[in-house]
Amino acid sequence: DFLVNSADLAADRFAAVGGRVVVPPFEIQIGRAAVVADPWGNQYVLLDMSKGALLTDEKGNILGNQPV
Repeated sequence: DFLVNSADLAADRFAAVGGRVVVPPFEIQIGRAAVVADPWGNQYVLLDMSKGALLTDEKGNILGNQPV
């Protein structure tokens, strides 16, 4: 996994330099993600945290997202 500023822009850039987009950018709880592959078939997940990190309580239960 790679943390990026924008999964959409990173996927476009990855494809522009010879990779391919396996799964186009999609919504996830913390922002957006995409799956890309390099010319040799290795797959990578691109993640952005545009919605903020997860907010948890002291037991680790997810309460929502922290403000961005």
